Amino acid sequence: MNVRARFGVWQFDINVPQVMHMTAFRPGNRANVPLRQATRQEPPGSQLPIDVRAVKVRDLFSLSTIGERYPLDLPNGECFEIDPVRIATKQLMPMLRHDRPLLVARSDRGIVAYATFAVIGPDQRWVLQGVGSRTGIYEPEPIWEELFRYAVISAGLDGTKRLFARMPVGTSVLAAARKVGFAPYVSESIWAASLVPVTRPGRYARRQQQADVWSIHQLYMSAVPRQVQYAEAVTSHSWDLNAQQLPNGASCRGWLVEDGHMVCAYARVISYPRAHTIEFLVDPDHREVLGDLLSTVFAELGRLSARRIYVTLRGYQGESAAMLEQFGLVPHLEQDVHIKYTTAPVKAPMVTVSPFATDVKEPSAKRVPTFLHGSHSDPTSETLGSS
Repeated sequence: MNVRARFGVWQFDINVPQVMHMTAFRPGNRANVPLRQATRQEPPGSQLPIDVRAVKVRDLFSLSTIGERYPLDLPNGECFEIDPVRIATKQLMPMLRHDRPLLVARSDRGIVAYATFAVIGPDQRWVLQGVGSRTGIYEPEPIWEELFRYAVISAGLDGTKRLFARMPVGTSVLAAARKVGFAPYVSESIWAASLVPVTRPGRYARRQQQADVWSIHQLYMSAVPRQVQYAEAVTSHSWDLNAQQLPNGASCRGWLVEDGHMVCAYARVISYPRAHTIEFLVDPDHREVLGDLLSTVFAELGRLSARRIYVTLRGYQGESAAMLEQFGLVPHLEQDVHIKYTTAPVKAPMVTVSPFATDVKEPSAKRVPTFLHGSHSDPTSETLGSS
């Protein structure tokens, strides 16, 4: 926003960055969570009163003592340190963008758990990046459940329609997220190698240019299952390398293979100081060009300093696993990508009688916040009926 300042006879227009109104300014939520030991069940009625809210200045010291930290959004979460104290400090600074909301659960003895998110994309979607706990002998899942429920409500009140979470299979965070309404829509396997494979550049791959954004999006529309497209709701803007929101010290590059005027294979690389992460798309009718594409990518990355490498292989790309094995990569972990909607489709009332001889349009779908009406167990996921 523009602020006009006047100094004597001089007048200036100063451009001040606008601050996002997010959970840092919302009231907290008090809850009583059951205490469960890892070895035996606590007697009925054992409750821990907590205050779930955005982080405050007085929480910084207690936040620094949490030793059990679980990075999520893998493999990116393994490539840079997610320090909750550093994130909280930036969130509390005035005149800065609050695009890394950090929520805490505080009891009478200090912070017992936290969850940190990243707000990305034109639609300001929330992505779960990490959680932490300090519950001693007690299980942290009930507290994480309250943190996720508060995050869904806060995101919905800010106008966000989707929250995403990548969670490894078998992690203790998974049960808490499922109870709040996070649902998996695609599986992923992360393949890794300690060093970039030594290869020669392929014959057909080239670097991505700004004019390739629309063509890459057309490849995405043809290579990705429709239900995954509905969940992710990405636009061509998502393939713009200059629009990527990256942490300090990271860079983004892309390579592609064309067949005439059509892009038939694409790979995007995010390079961190400690590792490279790679995601790729390939047209089902041109799977043979994937080897040429990856050879070029690995040859280019091999010219940089030695780093670890991660390649994300989605469930509908399983036929490409043999190609990754040929390059010396091995499976690193299995995970599911989850989504949680803060709105639900509701049909508009249908007009049955019209006194005019004109065409009546089909009722358009509306979206209403689900967190304003829901069941006791899941106030954020119940779909409203027809109005």
